[in-house]
Amino acid sequence: MSEDSAAAPERSGGGLAYILGATAVAGAIGYVIQAAVPAFVDQAQYVVFSVFWSIVYLVVSGLSGIQQEATRASRSSAQGGGWRVLARFAVVYAAIAAVIVAATAVLWAPGVFGADTVPLVAALAVAAVGYAFVAAISGALYGVKDWRGVAGMTVADAGVRLLTVGAAVLLGAGLVAIGWAVAVPFTLAALIIWLIAGRGIRSRLALDADLPTLLRHSLHTVGAAIATGVMISGLPFLLGVTSARDDAALLASLILVITLTRAPLVIPLLALQSYLVVTFRDAAEHVRRRVLVWGTGLLGATVVLSALAVVVGPWVVSLLYGDRYELPAPAYAAIVASAGLTGLLCITGPAALAGGRHRLYLAGWIAASAVTVASLFLPVPELPRVLTALLAGPVVGVAVHATGLLQRRASVSA
Repeated sequence: MSEDSAAAPERSGGGLAYILGATAVAGAIGYVIQAAVPAFVDQAQYVVFSVFWSIVYLVVSGLSGIQQEATRASRSSAQGGGWRVLARFAVVYAAIAAVIVAATAVLWAPGVFGADTVPLVAALAVAAVGYAFVAAISGALYGVKDWRGVAGMTVADAGVRLLTVGAAVLLGAGLVAIGWAVAVPFTLAALIIWLIAGRGIRSRLALDADLPTLLRHSLHTVGAAIATGVMISGLPFLLGVTSARDDAALLASLILVITLTRAPLVIPLLALQSYLVVTFRDAAEHVRRRVLVWGTGLLGATVVLSALAVVVGPWVVSLLYGDRYELPAPAYAAIVASAGLTGLLCITGPAALAGGRHRLYLAGWIAASAVTVASLFLPVPELPRVLTALLAGPVVGVAVHATGLLQRRASVSA
């Protein structure tokens, strides 16, 4: 992936096609992994696996804020020189993430991992370090508009994980081995893509900020990314903590259905966050129109998919897992609708960040995650409590972003 090849996608306008194609492949792989594992383990083991997966991707979601800030700050330039700063940026966050994982594990890990606490927490720390470099390299690739490099990173990470997790499951290696099989591919993917695209990054990448500025700005993007993770990747973890004393079968069913039905709407938009930041940043005068177009299309798709979920969802789950995981049909529609609303946050958020409005970006996601978490403690039965949390959080977050964007529009017009 040379400098010339990196520039080619930008000239051809193929960035969106590369990213969507890679996201489709990676999303399908992740979908297969999460759908296959429940068939090989019992309900108790599935809850542990889903909680581990959830925590891994909660950490990943938080560290994706590195990628958002790296994308915003990165440009393609003949002078280059930006990678040294970005590499130090990644090292700082890798160290912080590993320390936080290790230091906080004593508070939550024994309750969810039991006797496997030490090896699974170690795997989680390795995943955090590896993903810090995935995020930094991906942000650099977005910044120089090397769309093929971005797509390669996405597919490499998911493809290696399919091989490692598949081998662990088929060999019956147990939950600890599966945990390590989930964690190690982040580092492997970063190494693979650096060997292919590293030369182009070193020669082309320029930054509009020094390390202290990147760290200061990233407090907002990482904070928002953690809030994103709480609402999406971290939901099984939150449900495991807040619903531990409720019906175990209902809890397992909720985790499975949330995992499988929200992915088609949420995962592609999460993958497009950096692309949207670049797109909105480079066409600032058309941001409002583009947000409306993307948002309207998403909400239309959400209505259709929510209606289909009532009929198709229970049938598919019954076909794959028999009567082991059951939910009322209307719950499927509510869960899919919550995915569409969360996806809308993935559009309004980049619009705020692209304009340098880091505080607004953070405020929307923090408000959404706070409402989601607070709703999980409502004194009502488990199912309506969870559905309320899924729906109310993103509605509040979108309202915060939209209000801020409209106020900025009004002040500019005045």
